[in-house]
Amino acid sequence: MQRIGLLFEHKTDIMSMPNVKEETHYHWREPEEVTAVASHLEILGYEVDLIGTVDALLERWRHSKLPDFVWNLSVRTLSRNRTAIAPAILEQLNLPYTGGDATAKSLTLNKDFLKPVLQWLSILTPQWRRYDNAINITSLPPWSSILKPVCEGYSLGLRRFDSSQGLDVLRAYVNAVSQQFGCAVLCEEFIAGREITVGVVGNGKPIFVSAVETVNQGESLQEEILDLDAKRQGRFQKIGVDLTKSELHTLHNVAVNLMEFLGDIDYATFDFRIANDGRAYLLDINADATLHPERSLAMIAKYSGLSYGDLIEAILKTSLQRWKIKN
Repeated sequence: MQRIGLLFEHKTDIMSMPNVKEETHYHWREPEEVTAVASHLEILGYEVDLIGTVDALLERWRHSKLPDFVWNLSVRTLSRNRTAIAPAILEQLNLPYTGGDATAKSLTLNKDFLKPVLQWLSILTPQWRRYDNAINITSLPPWSSILKPVCEGYSLGLRRFDSSQGLDVLRAYVNAVSQQFGCAVLCEEFIAGREITVGVVGNGKPIFVSAVETVNQGESLQEEILDLDAKRQGRFQKIGVDLTKSELHTLHNVAVNLMEFLGDIDYATFDFRIANDGRAYLLDINADATLHPERSLAMIAKYSGLSYGDLIEAILKTSLQRWKIKN
């Protein structure tokens, strides 16, 4: 294997589409992420083809110019299938690729599907309701809530709601989020406490499992939320945490068990809230976790003693092994 193609969307690919807004379409890969992945693959001795979008991949297929292997960073926009499109097409083209398959990507993206699976697996997750529209809401949730689109990521559309605000406000919020994103709305119990992200690389026996906590000036988030503005402004900080501590060992076990359950997805991050009573709630699984050198997974690797180059090499090694490709 000599040539690796990178599949991704840049900001210009997304924002050139009709009727788009950053607050709903912020799914592109930053240039720093694409450049970092490409440059470290080149350091490992591979020729890198910056393919770009799925459309560009299909053009290469039409002209018989496909790479030997694809590093899949494509997430697309505003569709419950958006993260599954690339792996489905890659399988049809018989091209090996990094990351989860269409099933794993769809399940982890669609939170209203993921929640029942987590409950079936006896994994603690916040209580929730699914609202298809505002008209049919007849009662208030018995908890302080986070409202979010059922099939979005990166904290897009996140809103806090407290039942003391009343039924009319809840309906207005649900209607706004539903119309903005064109999908159902998840009403999830808000868990005050620590927010910890666990990163895993490796199928079967993980290459590494580690974690960071998001803090505000050294203090746990408690009532604060990691919304889109906070992420883009860098308002909070991340610090390494020790998963071998007894109060955090559940996080390690849940993440590793879910990696096995989801199949060979190579790498992922898992977002948890640790309530003040010590219980750990799984909020989200990021099977398309960013590989930006200054974001969570890279920082998690750093706290494990791995450089960014080590992280890229570990993901590639993991993926090549599952495809039975000799390096």
